[in-house]
Amino acid sequence: MKFKVTHVYAIGASCLFIASIFSAGFHHVDEHFQILEFAAYKLGLTTGDNLAWEYHNHMRPAIQPAIVVIIYRFFSLFGIDNMVFIAFFLRLLSGTLCFFSIWLLYRVFKNVITDITLQKWYLMLSFTLWFLIYNGVRFSSESWSGTFFILGFASYFLMLRKKILSYFSIGTLLGLSFLFRYQAAFLVLGFSLWLLLIKKESWLHLITIAVGFISIFLLGIGIDRWFYGKWTLTAWHYFEQNIIAGKAATFGTKPWWWYVTGVIENGVPPLSVFIVLSVLVTIVFKRKSAVVWAVFPFILIHSIIEHKELRFMFPIIGFLPIMIIQGIEVIQNNFISNFISNRVMKGFMKFFFTANGILLIVIILMPADTQVSLWQKLYNQSVQTEKLYFIEYNPYERVKLMVSFYKREKLALEKIASLDTIPLGSNSLVVLNKRRMTMHPRLGKLLYTSIPTWVLPFNFGNWQDRTKIWYVYEVK
Repeated sequence: MKFKVTHVYAIGASCLFIASIFSAGFHHVDEHFQILEFAAYKLGLTTGDNLAWEYHNHMRPAIQPAIVVIIYRFFSLFGIDNMVFIAFFLRLLSGTLCFFSIWLLYRVFKNVITDITLQKWYLMLSFTLWFLIYNGVRFSSESWSGTFFILGFASYFLMLRKKILSYFSIGTLLGLSFLFRYQAAFLVLGFSLWLLLIKKESWLHLITIAVGFISIFLLGIGIDRWFYGKWTLTAWHYFEQNIIAGKAATFGTKPWWWYVTGVIENGVPPLSVFIVLSVLVTIVFKRKSAVVWAVFPFILIHSIIEHKELRFMFPIIGFLPIMIIQGIEVIQNNFISNFISNRVMKGFMKFFFTANGILLIVIILMPADTQVSLWQKLYNQSVQTEKLYFIEYNPYERVKLMVSFYKREKLALEKIASLDTIPLGSNSLVVLNKRRMTMHPRLGKLLYTSIPTWVLPFNFGNWQDRTKIWYVYEVK
């Protein structure tokens, strides 16, 4: 069977589409509480008192909540106001933009790679790398910032004509990258320095890019004015709270080398070891590469900042395929002349792509957060329901905040001491979070469990007595 590039395109697009369906929820709570809940506030579904502390300090850009509001208002014109659908559409939109960005970046480097084997590896890595697909459908600041930076980065190299408008457009894309996540400033700074010092780009073009960037920055100030109700500079407040006031460090600190060990330990060894080594080799030996100039300052500054999380590296995930390939090229050209054709290397790459395929299948079929399936079920089930009872654990509470985005306004919540206290004749549901369930006269039809119902009869070793499971019942 002939190897076709279009087949890999189709596989990548299909994986992103499937992931947009099944990879519901969020990788980190910020993805929900600082975007979707902020949007819920502007839609009148919650109050400012229930929002994260970042809202009260005016330190989060409002562009993504604004996108959610616009999309919700648009679909409402057609009678579609289901938040579960809106969340799916946001993942689908994220995946679409991700595919377009990696396709552009692939076009930038595909002809630079001369070895046929490496061309195939680069193609496969670009469109099927499992964590790239996973991150690609996230409607998070990390994902969208990385996507728009790649769009601006790739657009520069793919310009057919060097027109002022083209440079202005690149500046706007880089500005959007910054607006989605302020840490992208280090990506933009590194790339700008490459344009000035290595590429020797003209001052007119550099100024035009800067004008595009500033235009988006000013637009962001206007959007923040709409969201917060007064003029504010969220970028400054973000820096002031996290760096000057040291708020970020209160969430934990790690040593400067942690991103190396953290990726290896929390990734999938030996795949993660291979990726980290490839990136380090590329940074050391490809010092004039535009990719290295953009990525290295980003990694360096994040390594200096004491508070570290793996998701902070997500904006540069899209560059990993080319950095892996460039790392292999360095070893081939400078150290081991038959490195690519070596039997050990070929065997490892077969293992790499096989393991990656397995991880890819798993990741596109699993929710990013398991509790979101509970919220989705309650949202769809509570159309005709007046009240939801719970014992001890409020299903809509997470990190001491209430989830309003997935809760219908008319659904009332009531905490009860026991099932016996539920009044008769109520059109209601009851949600329980406990170890193995025992039936009760007030429990009617089982509507949902956080694990598949077919698993429940198999209580080997009494594992259900040690496992908290969410249950949703109709009240009999």
